Amino acid sequence: MVTISEDEHDDNVPLIKSLKELTSEPRSTGNPVAPKLEYPNASRIVRAGPNLDADGKPRYLIDEIPDNEKMRLIRESGIMNKYAKDKNHGTGSDVEEDDLLQYEDEEERIPTWMDALIYTVALAAVYGLFEALVNQQYNVEVGFMEVLQRMAKSVPAIYCIVFFTCRYRRMRVVNLLMLLASCASGCYFIHLNLHSPRLGIMRRAPGLVTLWIYLTFLMDVRPSIISAVVVGLFWMLDPFKADL
Repeated sequence: MVTISEDEHDDNVPLIKSLKELTSEPRSTGNPVAPKLEYPNASRIVRAGPNLDADGKPRYLIDEIPDNEKMRLIRESGIMNKYAKDKNHGTGSDVEEDDLLQYEDEEERIPTWMDALIYTVALAAVYGLFEALVNQQYNVEVGFMEVLQRMAKSVPAIYCIVFFTCRYRRMRVVNLLMLLASCASGCYFIHLNLHSPRLGIMRRAPGLVTLWIYLTFLMDVRPSIISAVVVGLFWMLDPFKADL
């Protein structure tokens, strides 16, 4: 440790006193004093969230853009041209929501002819199954090749029905026709089972059941429920029972 001596006749006494003050240790007290915290000024605090107008509603950046500038941005984006193209699609009339969904589906899904072909293969198998079941019910022997021939004969008619319904299923008129056809085929099938002779049932029942199943599957939930309720009421009430 360096000891600094102090002499009264020395000219450097003030300098020595200054060095002592710098090198001396601070006096320790019993309780340390915590540093004083300085709080920021409230006027300098920036609140999170949008600014508020005089009426208390939030004001966003989009509200500060003039209306003419907004219209210019909308025109340059091309949204109005696309809307006008969809609005005047085909007939020049307003396009309904169902028609817009139809246009979107046509761009995304597989072609209609391929979709109809897949349905036709499945419905032909259903038709052949009911052909075998109806003949088995009346103890009529039918071979596998004969069932295949009947299935092949039904394929053109099934394909035409499926192609038409798949292509225009979004149209309300087609939905109404499918509902009427579903109710008619189901009720006629019930009528055949209750009042028709064996030959009539064997000839017509497979096609009617296949058509009823397909239309019920293709329609929405509410038309399908309506068709099932109508056919069930027809079976319970049996309006042609007086003919027996």
